[in-house]
Amino acid sequence: MLKNWTVTTQSVKNAAFGVMTREVYLTSTTHKNHKDTECIIELIGSQKTSQRIALKGEQFRANQIAHRRRGRPLSSYAVEFCLTLPRGIRPSVEQWKLVLNDCCKALSKQLNLNEQELAEFKYLVRAVLHQQPQMGKLGAGDHVHLMIGKVVANRILKDIQRKQSTKLIKTSFNAAILKHCCIDHKLYEPHTPARGRRLEEWRYQQQEAKKAHQTVKLLNTLQSQVEKWFTASIEENLRQKRRQENRIRKSLTELRCHHLSPHQTQSIERLTSTLPFAK
Repeated sequence: MLKNWTVTTQSVKNAAFGVMTREVYLTSTTHKNHKDTECIIELIGSQKTSQRIALKGEQFRANQIAHRRRGRPLSSYAVEFCLTLPRGIRPSVEQWKLVLNDCCKALSKQLNLNEQELAEFKYLVRAVLHQQPQMGKLGAGDHVHLMIGKVVANRILKDIQRKQSTKLIKTSFNAAILKHCCIDHKLYEPHTPARGRRLEEWRYQQQEAKKAHQTVKLLNTLQSQVEKWFTASIEENLRQKRRQENRIRKSLTELRCHHLSPHQTQSIERLTSTLPFAK
């Protein structure tokens, strides 16, 4: 069972340069991050859409500076959502378009766009599908990069990158996959990652180090107890002698369960050689 299908959000920084850099990245078949990508498909818009998003941002920024409006000039012209499905789930291109249409409709309603803004909003949506290998349990599955312009009808859509918008996209994505692909995220059983030999070896080494630390700690305790026993003998404190004798016996019993090195065994023999009850 999954709480939601995976949706991540990031602000596209560095103004127009940032928008066009994302455009190049999303459509590049030679980028190192796309070496395992099977196919890159443009679902909504084109390079001109990204140029339009960048132009809208530049115009708004120029207007800000010209009118000397307060606050920092706009430096982010778009927000990007990444909608990801696990391996083994591959909607068709048409299904992805229907899913994205539902998500964008829900988002436009939440942003309270008027008729003019909605018409402009539709031309500021860019979506690119990356189809990933479906075999195996590890790694991301098919995912869509959904880039949306922040400037519509000469105003900034401030709510578009807030948590409430990400939450809405997640909810809409869940509902759309169920509606158009008949797959319910609540019924999906995620694969448990295989635990490799390296992880098991690391865990074994960690456990051995912990045991070694406990052995050293117990040896230090034994040494302290023996010293206290000798002090009590000199002072003829019978009560303290009996107390320390019981503690020494207990420590020796515990140490028998530990894997001791030859050096540690010799140390114990040296400590207890003069104890009458330890022979």
